[in-house]
Amino acid sequence: MSAGGLRELKKNRTRQLIADTANALFRARGFDEVTVDEIAAAAQVSKKTVFNHFPTKEDLVFYRAEDREAMSLAAVTERPAGLSILDSFRALCLAQTRFVPGMRRDLVHPRSFFDLVSGNPSLQRKMHEVNERITRVLADALAAEAGAEPGDPLPRIVASTLVGAQRALYRRLRQRVREGGPDEEIERAHRADVERVFDLLGRGLGGYPPA
Repeated sequence: MSAGGLRELKKNRTRQLIADTANALFRARGFDEVTVDEIAAAAQVSKKTVFNHFPTKEDLVFYRAEDREAMSLAAVTERPAGLSILDSFRALCLAQTRFVPGMRRDLVHPRSFFDLVSGNPSLQRKMHEVNERITRVLADALAAEAGAEPGDPLPRIVASTLVGAQRALYRRLRQRVREGGPDEEIERAHRADVERVFDLLGRGLGGYPPA
């Protein structure tokens, strides 16, 4: 591995260590009760290093937001030739079942990710920012592919619909995991939800953007 590759690997490992340390502390004591100084000390890095990786304390909770944005954008810009954007997002939502084991682990904590967010206004605002950014990025990609005129509302409407469907299906999947039951039943019910939602959307959005 090159020197540049080693540096990047070390950087990613440090980022993951800081995020894991911060979220363990948040879940044990609550978001507001933990300081960045305490996170830095527990991760054995400087406070400056924490902020180099995470510009705000809230970013520590949403450290996977960039991955979610990248996956959503790839569903538009990297989908196979001939596959509609709607069916590409259908596949993305069907693949949400891979998160079931992580959901089960998350739910055993005294403060799960969603518990942290729902109980904290600053984290709720951050979640809104994350969703707004993903919607904007998708809308830009849709507009570029469709050759939309500036100000055309369709790309934004379609992007908002896709992000909304993705979030709602994820929440329903998580609810099913919380309620318990075999993975096979949860996955089967989730697939039925996804197919029902995207079949309905396909009646109105299936031809956008035009081929």
